Amino acid sequence: DGLTFVITGSLENYSNRKELKAEIEAQGGKVAGSVSASTDYLINNNPASGSSKNKAAKELGIPIITEEEIIRMLEELK
Repeated sequence: DGLTFVITGSLENYSNRKELKAEIEAQGGKVAGSVSASTDYLINNNPASGSSKNKAAKELGIPIITEEEIIRMLEELK
């Protein structure tokens, strides 16, 4: 509740990012388009990716979690 997420990379359990975004928002979270100091988690199935969002998250000390981890977090809230 109240956490801010950024989604990057391809998804395996959702047909698109909009679907995952809707689920996060249904639990009271927010989804932003870019990584910033107010981001709580970056969702990326490839945490070792050299993407600009991964680099920004690492520089800001933001945890990078996988799709499986966000699914577990959402399940715990239900």
